[in-house]
Amino acid sequence: MRNFLKAEAYYVTKDPMFKGISLLLLFGSALLLVWMGVQVGFDIDSPLEPLITSIQLSFFLYFIIPIYVCFFATEGFEYGSVQTIIASGQSRSLYLLGKYLTELKVVVWWVIQFFGLFYVLYMLAALVTGSHIGDESLQGKFIVAMGAIGFNILYLAAYSAVVLLLGVLMKKSATAVIATFVFVFGDFLLSGYLKDSSYVYLRVISENTLTTQIFKFSAVNSHEIYTLNESVRMILIPVVIIGVCLSVALISFEKRDVHL
Repeated sequence: MRNFLKAEAYYVTKDPMFKGISLLLLFGSALLLVWMGVQVGFDIDSPLEPLITSIQLSFFLYFIIPIYVCFFATEGFEYGSVQTIIASGQSRSLYLLGKYLTELKVVVWWVIQFFGLFYVLYMLAALVTGSHIGDESLQGKFIVAMGAIGFNILYLAAYSAVVLLLGVLMKKSATAVIATFVFVFGDFLLSGYLKDSSYVYLRVISENTLTTQIFKFSAVNSHEIYTLNESVRMILIPVVIIGVCLSVALISFEKRDVHL
């Protein structure tokens, strides 16, 4: 298992798509910094204010990272490496779990890169320009910021589990990418179009979509502090999705032919 994880990590570091998305996030952080500097300047009431502001724009990560996960989940089927790895003695379950763990490492890296780089650049810009840096509600903002970053990692892990399942079921990258787009945009549409429905069960569906929860912890929908029950629900929904998707993916992968 350890050797397989090392091999997967090496593959990721050499993958042009991984490098391309890393550069895209780098460019996005710089562009966001310039845009905010032009619009409102670099004066801040708290050292953590830039981080909280960037979290409000984190939803676009959910349109980028799942697509990479999709290609990563299906590359073994596309290029035939899965047959070689399993033939060498690697169990199917450990192969799939290794894939998922590698995906999680990538998710954590990109989340830290995007938010961390933007924060460092913003604070440097504030110091260089001599902008005001206050210390308002530092402890409260720290809890909000760290909680939102943790939720982003958890929800991207849930998206990754769904995409991994789609990759196992469909095997081909092109088909899996289409299914991933349908899932991501479908969840987004369900969250928006059903929230004002006259039917209670449709509103319940909207309230429990991944997108709705993401909007809550990123403060897109409102500026309200979510309650304890909402916090529990925001944790349970992705955890259940991860458990169900990984279980179904493992069962399916054990029973299906690994050839295209």
